[in-house]
Amino acid sequence: MPWFAALLIAQPVLPLAAVEARPSAAGWALVLTGLALGDLAVVVVLRKRVGLAGRTSPARFAGWVLGWVGHGAALAAAAGCALVPLVLGRAAGSPVLAGGPLLLMALALFGGALAAGGRAYRLVAAGLLVPVLAAALIRPVAALRPGLLLVAAGLVVAGLAAVVRALPARLRIGPRVGALLVAAGLGQAAAALTVFVAVAGAVAAFPAWQGGRTLPTPSWGWQLPVAVLLTAGAVALLVPRAARPVIGVIGGALAVLAAPAVAATPWPLVLVVELVAATALLVGAVFRPGRPRPIVLVCALAAAVLAGHALLVGCAEPAGAGAVLAVLAVLGPAVAGLGRRGAGAQRAVGGVALGVALLAVPAGVAVTLIGFGAPAWWQLRGAAVAVAVLVVAVPAVRRHWPDLHGYASTGFAVALGSAGVAPLVVPGAEPVALYAAAGVLLALAAGGTARPGVAPRVVGAGLAGLALLAAAPATLRVLLALPVPVWSGVPTVTPVSGAAWAGLALLLLGAAGGAYARVATAPGRSAPADAPGWSWRSDGRWRPALVALPFGALALPVLLAAAGAPWPVVPAVAFGTGLVGLLVAALAAPRRPLATPPAGPAAASLPLVPVTLALGLVLGLVGLGGLLATRAGTLAGLGVVVVAAAVVGAAGRHAGTRLAGWLLALVAATGFAVTAPLAGGLPLRTAAFAVLAVAVPALHAVPLLRARAASGASPSPTGGGAGTRGAGPAGAVALEAAAQAVALVALLLTGGALRHAAAVCALWGAAVAVRVVRRGEPLARRWILAGVAGGSELLGGWLLLAAGGVAVLEAYTVPAAVLALGAGLVALRTRPGLNSWLALGPGLVAALLPSLVSVLAAPAPQPGRRLALGVVALGAVLGGAARRWQAPVLLGAATLVPLALHELARGWDLLPRWIFLGLGGLALITLAATYERRRRDLARLRAAVGRMG
Repeated sequence: MPWFAALLIAQPVLPLAAVEARPSAAGWALVLTGLALGDLAVVVVLRKRVGLAGRTSPARFAGWVLGWVGHGAALAAAAGCALVPLVLGRAAGSPVLAGGPLLLMALALFGGALAAGGRAYRLVAAGLLVPVLAAALIRPVAALRPGLLLVAAGLVVAGLAAVVRALPARLRIGPRVGALLVAAGLGQAAAALTVFVAVAGAVAAFPAWQGGRTLPTPSWGWQLPVAVLLTAGAVALLVPRAARPVIGVIGGALAVLAAPAVAATPWPLVLVVELVAATALLVGAVFRPGRPRPIVLVCALAAAVLAGHALLVGCAEPAGAGAVLAVLAVLGPAVAGLGRRGAGAQRAVGGVALGVALLAVPAGVAVTLIGFGAPAWWQLRGAAVAVAVLVVAVPAVRRHWPDLHGYASTGFAVALGSAGVAPLVVPGAEPVALYAAAGVLLALAAGGTARPGVAPRVVGAGLAGLALLAAAPATLRVLLALPVPVWSGVPTVTPVSGAAWAGLALLLLGAAGGAYARVATAPGRSAPADAPGWSWRSDGRWRPALVALPFGALALPVLLAAAGAPWPVVPAVAFGTGLVGLLVAALAAPRRPLATPPAGPAAASLPLVPVTLALGLVLGLVGLGGLLATRAGTLAGLGVVVVAAAVVGAAGRHAGTRLAGWLLALVAATGFAVTAPLAGGLPLRTAAFAVLAVAVPALHAVPLLRARAASGASPSPTGGGAGTRGAGPAGAVALEAAAQAVALVALLLTGGALRHAAAVCALWGAAVAVRVVRRGEPLARRWILAGVAGGSELLGGWLLLAAGGVAVLEAYTVPAAVLALGAGLVALRTRPGLNSWLALGPGLVAALLPSLVSVLAAPAPQPGRRLALGVVALGAVLGGAARRWQAPVLLGAATLVPLALHELARGWDLLPRWIFLGLGGLALITLAATYERRRRDLARLRAAVGRMG
């Protein structure tokens, strides 16, 4: 096709023809734009033919496509070349024409879209034409009059927006998007400059309260508000009617912030203008009910930004910041009252304004005091007093504006939290614990007669934790300083620093905790009626005291230590408080549930028991440690412990509690018995008898306690019977074992004094023997007690013999053997099925074996011991044979045989040898002559011994 080839060949003709002229970038842009227009003409011609022919030939379609490709490539290259003069700011030697090539390229693009493009192509081309035109108009100003760039850009943007607005609606879509892009670009630049100006104005006010600094005004400063307003107007022309108020509010707020850039403006004037604008925006947001939500929110946010900036600017002087805070404090309730008439966003704006007003009051008081030159601690106190005054406002809002109560309580909570933690950051040397504890009380008071809101409760909990952390060091110093070395003398008393504030803080926390518990457990606010284990009438009235108890108990010794009370006031008070807590834990009546029975006796007094038990243990131990400084204090403390433990043992609500009480009483009485002789200057061994005097009553009190446990085993209305049945026998065994252990301690206290130890053993054996003959003792326990009594007496006898220097072996073994044989004989009489080995074996071994070993091993002849041993062994054999007891027969025979061999060995050298040989031969002959009969006799003997018991 000649025309197709001609089209391909014609593409580079125009650029080649322009090469000789060496055109600039602008010239090349014009050449390429002309080439694009030629390709566009081909596209238009072929488009008509393609559209008229029913069937288009491939060659024509390819030519049409080639034309579009050439047109697009030429425009792209032209755009690249046209950007060069736009960036350089000059075309054809004139800055005015810098944007001309790019504008021609855009017009060519738009013309192609109109001539041969579709709807989307036309919209895009029209949209691109607007920013290109804006660039072409603004670039000459930037090159010729850069000082007027902002206002020129604003005028161009506004003019383009007006032109686009004047277009018919069907032609407005693409240009509107382009104009919005241009306006957005200028708006971002203007907003950034405005933020810069606002930040600079705020920074100039710091360091605070120094009068501020005057900043130099930039040369372009007067243009900034104009550019902001022109941009806002341009956007307002382009957006829908409903969005125009929002754009107006944003533009107005930015213009107010940018106003100080016009000229050197004193900070009071900036503050006043911004406050007036913020007030107008807030009032406008809520004045007319039913305003659209976006308008209300944007007005509120703009007012918040202006008010915040005014507050920062006002920090140049206390008067400025105070004026802003005063305006906020007055404006907040007014806006809240107007906002309540609306709904949704307007009510929320009113509530936030009310919360900010509550927050501004204490801040304004503190700033006012700064202005008057008051010291830092007066500033903290003034703010705290202002927060205390605000407590009245929160219940008032609840009564009159209940829909805004949440906002008011949140604002109050923020102010309260700030005042509570302020001593941590403000160098006023104020007690953090006291401020935080007072804040807890104020958080509770914010609810009036009802529970406070969620925010005050959360802040109150945080302040309570802060108060505890702040009071903990002084409290721990007081408590840890109470224990002293034993009998080190009266300690020197010095007031503890910070203890007074810590004690007051603990008292305030106790009061707040009790009051909150009272509010929480009031009728109508308690747990559900069907909740197990709960009854307001029986438990709720004690809950406030239970919550306040730990704080009050800890505060009492801390305050006494802060006052410098003499010894032993502080340890005695701590000790007494601890004992009272333990007594309450032990004697407290169980809580009766309304419908569900308690799971066990221990579950009835929860949570009273954990609180009082832990408190009692801590205070009781440190208090008792403080009383150990002198002998009299030690004896008094131990005596009081004995009495209190005995009361618990006698009147405790549960068997386990009573057992713990009796055991503690026994331990304390033992300590008292050891301490009393030492305090009197007596040696330690004399304390053994005092300790034994403690063990004897304890041993004889066990049957009485067992009888009480048996009598209390029947079910009772409080449900204690089951617990008594389970703990009674075990408790009796534990007490009896403890009494035996105390007796062992008494023996150990003799410290090697054998006669004292023997006396202790003898007395303890006699005391245990009295228990043996007591009526009502079970047989098994009688046996055990009898064994203990006999063993004690035996040990006492041994110790007495050792003290007298007695070295005869039988003096030690015979009493033990007699005791064991006596017990075995009694056992054989009372227990028919008992074997003689179990009953008599130990006693016979104790009687025969030590003497037999001595006879066989000792080098001395010991004729008396040999004779006595043989007689006793023979008597055992004869007695066992007569009673048909196997153990005496065999043990006696086992003793006689080695004893006889020993005698034979000793007599071997005393008699002639033929006598032994003759006797041996005679015995062998006799045995051989009567062998069968001896075998029968031996079998009968074996059978008879086997039948023995």
